[in-house]
Amino acid sequence: MRIYTVHELPGAPLDGAGIVLVKEGFSFPAFLLSWVWLLFSRLWIALGLWIGLTAVTSFLAERYLGLEGAMLCSLALQLLLGFEGNDIRRWTLARKGYREIGIAAGASLEEAERRFFERWDRALDVAPVAPLSAP
Repeated sequence: MRIYTVHELPGAPLDGAGIVLVKEGFSFPAFLLSWVWLLFSRLWIALGLWIGLTAVTSFLAERYLGLEGAMLCSLALQLLLGFEGNDIRRWTLARKGYREIGIAAGASLEEAERRFFERWDRALDVAPVAPLSAP
Protein backbone atom coordinates (compact mmCIF):
# COMPACT_ATOMS: atom_id res chain seq x y z
CA MET A 1 0.00 0.00 0.00
CA ARG A 2 1.38 3.39 -0.99
CA ILE A 3 0.85 6.63 0.89
CA TYR A 4 0.20 9.91 -0.94
CA THR A 5 -0.02 13.49 0.28
CA VAL A 6 -2.94 15.44 -1.16
CA HIS A 7 -2.43 19.06 -2.24
CA GLU A 8 -5.12 21.53 -3.26
CA LEU A 9 -4.87 24.82 -5.11
CA PRO A 10 -7.09 27.33 -3.27
CA GLY A 11 -9.64 28.92 -5.53
CA ALA A 12 -9.61 26.04 -8.01
CA PRO A 13 -12.96 24.56 -9.09
CA LEU A 14 -14.42 22.06 -6.66
CA ASP A 15 -14.47 19.30 -9.27
CA GLY A 16 -11.09 17.97 -8.11
CA ALA A 17 -9.08 19.52 -10.96
CA GLY A 18 -7.00 21.56 -8.51
CA ILE A 19 -5.98 18.51 -6.48
CA VAL A 20 -2.62 16.75 -6.86
CA LEU A 21 -1.48 13.56 -5.12
CA VAL A 22 2.26 13.08 -4.50
CA LYS A 23 3.64 9.69 -3.47
CA GLU A 24 5.65 9.39 -0.28
CA GLY A 25 9.00 7.64 -0.39
CA PHE A 26 11.66 6.78 -2.93
CA SER A 27 11.12 7.78 -6.57
CA PHE A 28 12.62 5.21 -8.95
CA PRO A 29 11.99 7.35 -12.05
CA ALA A 30 13.87 10.24 -10.42
CA PHE A 31 16.73 7.89 -9.52
CA LEU A 32 16.99 6.23 -12.93
CA LEU A 33 16.18 9.13 -15.28
CA SER A 34 17.14 12.21 -13.18
CA TRP A 35 17.01 15.17 -15.58
CA VAL A 36 14.36 13.53 -17.79
CA TRP A 37 12.15 13.03 -14.73
CA LEU A 38 12.72 16.63 -13.63
CA LEU A 39 11.88 17.87 -17.13
CA PHE A 40 8.77 15.66 -17.42
CA SER A 41 7.62 16.75 -13.93
CA ARG A 42 8.09 20.40 -14.94
CA LEU A 43 10.40 21.10 -11.99
CA TRP A 44 12.31 23.88 -13.77
CA ILE A 45 14.21 25.35 -10.80
CA ALA A 46 15.21 21.90 -9.60
CA LEU A 47 16.30 20.97 -13.15
CA GLY A 48 18.57 24.01 -13.39
CA LEU A 49 20.05 23.30 -9.97
CA TRP A 50 20.45 19.61 -10.85
CA ILE A 51 22.35 20.32 -14.06
CA GLY A 52 24.62 22.79 -12.29
CA LEU A 53 25.22 20.51 -9.30
CA THR A 54 25.99 17.45 -11.42
CA ALA A 55 28.29 19.40 -13.73
CA VAL A 56 30.31 20.91 -10.87
CA THR A 57 30.38 17.66 -8.88
CA SER A 58 31.43 15.60 -11.91
CA PHE A 59 34.19 18.03 -12.82
CA LEU A 60 35.59 18.29 -9.29
CA ALA A 61 35.23 14.59 -8.50
CA GLU A 62 36.94 13.50 -11.71
CA ARG A 63 39.72 16.02 -11.21
CA TYR A 64 40.43 15.17 -7.57
CA LEU A 65 39.09 11.63 -7.06
CA GLY A 66 39.59 10.05 -10.46
CA LEU A 67 37.05 8.32 -12.67
CA GLU A 68 35.95 5.81 -10.02
CA GLY A 69 35.40 8.58 -7.47
CA ALA A 70 33.39 10.57 -10.01
CA MET A 71 31.19 7.55 -10.69
CA LEU A 72 30.55 7.07 -6.96
CA CYS A 73 29.69 10.76 -6.57
CA SER A 74 27.32 10.51 -9.52
CA LEU A 75 25.62 7.48 -8.00
CA ALA A 76 25.32 9.30 -4.67
CA LEU A 77 23.66 12.26 -6.41
CA GLN A 78 21.25 9.94 -8.23
CA LEU A 79 20.33 8.30 -4.91
CA LEU A 80 19.83 11.71 -3.33
CA LEU A 81 17.41 12.71 -6.10
CA GLY A 82 15.60 9.39 -5.74
CA PHE A 83 15.07 9.96 -2.03
CA GLU A 84 14.22 13.66 -2.31
CA GLY A 85 12.40 13.77 -5.68
CA ASN A 86 8.87 13.68 -4.30
CA ASP A 87 9.77 16.23 -1.64
CA ILE A 88 10.98 18.52 -4.43
CA ARG A 89 7.58 18.09 -6.11
CA ARG A 90 5.83 19.04 -2.83
CA TRP A 91 8.09 22.10 -2.47
CA THR A 92 7.27 23.19 -6.02
CA LEU A 93 3.54 22.77 -5.41
CA ALA A 94 3.82 24.86 -2.23
CA ARG A 95 5.62 27.59 -4.21
CA LYS A 96 2.72 27.59 -6.70
CA GLY A 97 0.22 28.15 -3.88
CA TYR A 98 -0.95 24.58 -3.26
CA ARG A 99 -1.60 23.58 0.32
CA GLU A 100 -1.51 20.11 1.81
CA ILE A 101 -5.02 19.02 2.78
CA GLY A 102 -4.59 15.40 3.70
CA ILE A 103 -3.20 11.98 2.96
CA ALA A 104 -4.52 9.04 1.00
CA ALA A 105 -3.48 5.42 0.70
CA GLY A 106 -3.96 2.85 -1.99
CA ALA A 107 -2.28 0.14 -4.03
CA SER A 108 -2.19 2.57 -6.97
CA LEU A 109 -2.64 6.28 -7.58
CA GLU A 110 -6.18 5.68 -8.88
CA GLU A 111 -7.18 3.73 -5.80
CA ALA A 112 -5.73 6.43 -3.51
CA GLU A 113 -7.66 9.11 -5.43
CA ARG A 114 -10.86 7.08 -5.18
CA ARG A 115 -10.41 6.58 -1.43
CA PHE A 116 -9.65 10.27 -0.91
CA PHE A 117 -12.73 11.45 -2.82
CA GLU A 118 -14.95 8.89 -1.04
CA ARG A 119 -14.23 10.61 2.26
CA TRP A 120 -13.96 14.17 0.92
CA ASP A 121 -16.51 16.28 2.79
CA ARG A 122 -16.96 19.09 0.26
CA ALA A 123 -19.55 19.13 -2.48
CA LEU A 124 -18.26 18.56 -5.98
CA ASP A 125 -18.99 21.35 -8.45
CA VAL A 126 -19.58 19.18 -11.49
CA ALA A 127 -21.90 20.18 -14.32
CA PRO A 128 -24.53 17.54 -15.12
CA VAL A 129 -23.95 15.55 -18.26
CA ALA A 130 -26.65 15.95 -20.90
CA PRO A 131 -28.22 12.67 -21.98
CA LEU A 132 -27.34 11.44 -25.45
CA SER A 133 -30.16 11.70 -27.92
CA ALA A 134 -30.79 8.99 -30.46
CA PRO A 135 -30.58 10.06 -34.15
